[in-house]
Amino acid sequence: MTVLFHKLRYFIEIAKLKSYTKAAESFYISQPALSKQMKQLEEELGFRLFSRSSKGLQLTEKGQSLFYELEPLFQQVETTVNQYKKHDEVRFGSTPLLSSYFIHEHYAKLQRINFYVTVIQDDSQDLIPFLKDNRIDAAIVQDIAQVEGLYSKYLFKDEFLAAVPAASPLASQSHVSLEDCLEYTQIIPSQRSTLAEQLRLIMNDRQFTGEVIETHYQAMTGLVSLGMGIAYLPSIMANQIEYRGVTFVPISDQQLFREMYLYATSEAMLDFLYEKFS
Repeated sequence: MTVLFHKLRYFIEIAKLKSYTKAAESFYISQPALSKQMKQLEEELGFRLFSRSSKGLQLTEKGQSLFYELEPLFQQVETTVNQYKKHDEVRFGSTPLLSSYFIHEHYAKLQRINFYVTVIQDDSQDLIPFLKDNRIDAAIVQDIAQVEGLYSKYLFKDEFLAAVPAASPLASQSHVSLEDCLEYTQIIPSQRSTLAEQLRLIMNDRQFTGEVIETHYQAMTGLVSLGMGIAYLPSIMANQIEYRGVTFVPISDQQLFREMYLYATSEAMLDFLYEKFS
């Protein structure tokens, strides 16, 4: 297969340059050696690739068809190889949740490159200064679509699910509303976060007067399992964990979600990583 690949590369180059001499020079081999390779390829394929006329070297009809089929494929191979050469190391910024419940799903592609999570922040928006200072090459940032001087692309929408005690009447429902959830104690993140801000706005708007428990993000599900109230977790996390005493229920009047954007310090890096995460 490797030998055939090289012969096909020679064929593509000859067809593009319309010259055995120029193609031989580009590969640093002799013209007779290149001609021999093409003769062997024609024998393997069972048809002629080139013909000579008063106009010079021309592709045969089958040779032209083969060129049209192969040339885009070889361009893609070259582009991919150059990307790997160009991005020999990727320093990535993440949050604990994204590292645990999103990035790991893409390691089949990421492990082929030197991809390293070098900075962890509880709030993804705190990764932006690291990008601006070139301390990391890329990151996933929540709810900010553009930042001057950086490159970004929309990645996915992450909706929140209600984490309710398994013994609660809400646990048996296919969907719940926020009004249903606000009948119970609210368990929200204690640290600064978009989720905490969204919940406080919703509670103020609906004149919530019940109890609010603030705790670390990672501890919220444990409090739900004890029957102490209702919390809200992103679907990328909730869909991958099972927690005894907790049921995750979709929210029908979905107002809790986050938009995730892939950021990079260069457009080439952005396109390179977007393909890996898409």
